[in-house]
Amino acid sequence: MGIDNNLFDKFAEEVCSQIKCTEVHKEIKEELTCHLQDIREEYIAQGSSFQEASKFAISHMGDSEKIGFDLNKIYKKTPEYKTLIICSLFIAFGLFIQFSIFKNAPEVRSYNSYIRMILFTILGGILGIATYFFDYRKLEKYSWHIFIGANIILIFPLLFGVSIYGMSRTHILGISFDINLSAVILYSISFSGLFPRLYSSKLGVLKILALIIFCGYLLTLGGNHVTLIIFFVLSIVQLIYTGLEKKYVFSLLGIVSAALAILLISSPYRLRRLLVFINFEQFKDDTGYINNIIYELMRASNIFGNGVSKEIISSTPVINQDLIYIYIIYTFGWIVGLTLFALVIFFIVNLFKTSTSIKSIYGKTLFKGISSIFAVEFLLSILTNLNLFPIVSISMPFLSNSGNASFINMFLVGLICSIYGRKNLSKSLVKASLQINN
Repeated sequence: MGIDNNLFDKFAEEVCSQIKCTEVHKEIKEELTCHLQDIREEYIAQGSSFQEASKFAISHMGDSEKIGFDLNKIYKKTPEYKTLIICSLFIAFGLFIQFSIFKNAPEVRSYNSYIRMILFTILGGILGIATYFFDYRKLEKYSWHIFIGANIILIFPLLFGVSIYGMSRTHILGISFDINLSAVILYSISFSGLFPRLYSSKLGVLKILALIIFCGYLLTLGGNHVTLIIFFVLSIVQLIYTGLEKKYVFSLLGIVSAALAILLISSPYRLRRLLVFINFEQFKDDTGYINNIIYELMRASNIFGNGVSKEIISSTPVINQDLIYIYIIYTFGWIVGLTLFALVIFFIVNLFKTSTSIKSIYGKTLFKGISSIFAVEFLLSILTNLNLFPIVSISMPFLSNSGNASFINMFLVGLICSIYGRKNLSKSLVKASLQINN
């Protein structure tokens, strides 16, 4: 029997020698061995001896090199090239824009700040590449650990950080970090593993709801309500693809909407911001100042742009961060602004479309969550810059001078490529391909 098992092991080794994705070797060997044993049992039932049945089973499977070659085509790791190309265009354009701001108004954008952005981009690129080669599936079993870690990093700045414009910040090596966004990313990773488990358990829906409310409360304490919006959107998206019944999804939507409404009306400041959004001209010398700047820049914009203006750069607050899109429209024209908008829409649609090819439930849920994060960040930034949404502190991914957010976005791109590169990996790794040879 040992010799026969060695035959099976040798056959599995020959198959795996053709498969470059070493991460699937163990599972493929297990399934091949199981499949060979089933075939051997069939031959034994037909009257063959144990040794003969083992040889017949291997012969029945076919050429090991061909099987390995076919499986290699299926499990070959390739990044999501469309996403990489679009993100590369965003990054290159973003660096060009930020350089034009620094060059023409160094008092707005210091040399050190620009170098720091380049450094974040390089480090983010290295992290993204490392993440691509990392098997994201290993994260699933640590979902609770990641969830606890996210809560800790949210509580930490509340106790030891500082508040900037009402938002908790943490300083590391002199650089200010918005911890909330990092926590939202960790929540997305942990929820992808936790939601399916909790949903299948007793009182699963209530547990999930309690989890979301608790996390939302911690994010509220951080003061950055943009990340709160991102969190709720990604939670709902991930719940939908976890298999949660529609009635529960709609119930959660109702609860979230009510919570946001209460959050809005309970704060005189936020209520005033809403009134400013509705009629900013009435408050243009006060809280509607930014809205009025956006309005004037839009009115002065044309199809081909006005070119770089030192006066506009110097007099417009956060023009290299939150107001980067309206700066692009004013400087380079509506034609560039609309082209960028079309590219953003294509980027978002492509992400959600690509996610349907992911076979792993964990991978698909995580991919959808990351896609929703990018979607909210891009769309909120554009809407805010067009006076179609109340003024909030939101940077446009890859284009704004957003500090650690640039680093995080590069990590997300690497994670997307890691998931896509393993899109065919699931619990049943070889059944589909073996059918070709049977």
